[in-house]
Amino acid sequence: MRILFAADENPYSADALLQVARLGENTWADITLLGVSSRSRTMDGKADALIKAYHQKLLGYFDSNTSPYFQVKPGAGGKGGIHKQIITRVRKGNPAKEILEEAKNQESDLIAVACSNKEDYAWEGAGNVPLKVARDAACSVLVIKEDKKINKVLCCLDHDNISQESLEMISQMVTLFKADLEIVVLKDSDDVQERIEKKLSWLINYYSARSIFPCIELVKLSHLETFISQQARWGLMAMWMGKKSILERVFPSNKVSRLLKANESSVLLLR
Repeated sequence: MRILFAADENPYSADALLQVARLGENTWADITLLGVSSRSRTMDGKADALIKAYHQKLLGYFDSNTSPYFQVKPGAGGKGGIHKQIITRVRKGNPAKEILEEAKNQESDLIAVACSNKEDYAWEGAGNVPLKVARDAACSVLVIKEDKKINKVLCCLDHDNISQESLEMISQMVTLFKADLEIVVLKDSDDVQERIEKKLSWLINYYSARSIFPCIELVKLSHLETFISQQARWGLMAMWMGKKSILERVFPSNKVSRLLKANESSVLLLR
């Protein structure tokens, strides 16, 4: 797995670094720390210093004897010499565009980005960078809202098209935040009840085997937008936006932006 953490100089990015560290270590992911500067030399130097500081802080979260982010000799404990990378990068230009381009170059599986709680999925002083990244990325995106405690993960999934990667990512989020899980299964008016019940049973068994015991709720597709707008109380809203997803068909990018702006929780868009 490859995680790209795009960070700015504000406290919400520094606070989110711990979650990125835990997620990376849990999944044995390669991590890229990315800063984006303007084209001035002064800002370029600040971005470089910032990412170097984040790199040192990130390493400080790990045990050098057991972490995959430290080179360990076979037989000396740890993970038998398995080594994962932490890469630091600084790019110049428009933040959202540079983040998306770096994710493409790194073939990232997940972009993680934190944001202010004062504005709609925005970086303070830089506009709605996290919103644009969440809307336009080709891979999954985790947007961590400042000061938003995650007690529950509310996950909207198609009952017919659920990828193994999506289910595992949800499992990782529940573990990462020590949260409860509620799964919303979307249904069309033409759905066959027997098929839905079979998928629900499979979901319950999948997560129960991982000691996760979710609540399950059925929601008609026609009610979804209203339902999502009422879920601000949840700490993390997860939606699958894959090419075969009902959500991707129903919600074009401009509608996704509107849904995100109306939602006060952190967001995970699965692709």
